[in-house]
This record gives sequence, structure tokens and C-alpha cells, in this order.
Amino acid sequence: MKKRTLIFAAAALAAGLTACAPKTGETQPPATIEETQEMTQEPATEDSDEPETQEPGGTENGETSDGGAGETAQISDELLGKVYTAVKEAYGEKYVPGMMFDEAMLEGTFGISKDQYDSYVAEGPMISVHVETFVGIKAKEGKAGDVAKELEAYRKKQIEEAVQYPMNMTKLEASQVITHGDYVFFVMLGGADMEAEEQGADAALKSAKENNQIAVDVIAGFFK
Repeated sequence: MKKRTLIFAAAALAAGLTACAPKTGETQPPATIEETQEMTQEPATEDSDEPETQEPGGTENGETSDGGAGETAQISDELLGKVYTAVKEAYGEKYVPGMMFDEAMLEGTFGISKDQYDSYVAEGPMISVHVETFVGIKAKEGKAGDVAKELEAYRKKQIEEAVQYPMNMTKLEASQVITHGDYVFFVMLGGADMEAEEQGADAALKSAKENNQIAVDVIAGFFK
């Protein structure tokens, strides 16, 4: 009798443990349509009222703000600005100057002071081994002659000191100072073609003068 009671107790205990155990085989009820929509629907983004930012644009002379040495030409005289732009376009990728001169540099380099001009543009090479330079001055009334003298003195000095970089001699000798009324220009943009350099000094100088004449002719076209 006692043995049978123990058997029944053990069986009851086993049944109870089985009932308490989690049923791993059961499947969860499918989600409702509403629940599915809530899970898949993404929150709508709000439109921003902030204006889009734009990259810096060009200057009044068509130059981008990151050209050259990080500086751009701001020329107050309209005609002078047009001449400068036309000269650059005439040479294209062969236009070497890339550093703008401020007023202090203009006076320190060429000896031209603020009381001698109304407007100017002056651009020189980025590195000292080059000499290509373009200067345009809108002189004050009666000052054009003085400005031309200062530019001519600079030109002669550069030729005299060319022994340091003799490869630039043809560019220096081909350079010109030009005057059109109150406008004075210094043009040193004529480098000799490679073929001409191989033919000797005379051919190189002739080629440099021809290439420098490109700017001279462009400038003259504005004063006909």
C-alpha cells in the first residue's frame, strides 16, 4: 500500500513539472494589420526652412575667389578691368602671373604711390624664378608720364639684374611699357617658344617679342 502511494506521488510530481515547463513548440499569434503598419511606417521628415549654402562665386572680372594666390582682382576702373580680363584670356593657360599686388607692394616694387593713380591692377609671378608680370595703371590727370618713367626704370633694373636668372633675359628684353592717354601698362608676358630657344639667342628673343606683342595688341584694341 505504501509503495503504491509513493508511485502515485511521484507520477503526480512529474505531471506538475511538465505542466510548468515552457512550451517551446508553440507559435506566437500573427501580428495584426495595425501592428504591422506601425512597425513598418517610418516617421516623416520635416522640410527644413534653412536656405542652402552656396560656394563663393566669381568676382566682377570673372575670376574665381580661389584662383592664383588666393586673391582676386578688384579693379575699380571698368575699362582697366576689361583690358586685364582680355589679356588673360588671350594667353589662356600660358598666362603665368598669379599673385596680386596690393598698394604697398605696388609702391615698394614699382615706385608708384597712391597719389599717382586712380585705379590699378598689378599681377606678378608666384615664384621668384619666373618674371612674367602685368601692370595696368589708370593714372591721375597729368601723372601718366611719371608712372611710365617708374615702370621703365623697373624694367631696366630687372634687365641689369638678370644675371641671377639668365634664362629670363629674353622675357625681360621683350617687355614693354605702353601709354594710352591716362592709362599706362607694363607687359612682360612673352616667353620664347621651345623650338626658338633651340635655334639660339636671336631666335629666342624674336619669339619672346612676338608672344609679348599679343598683350600689346589686345591693349591697343581698347584705345582705337
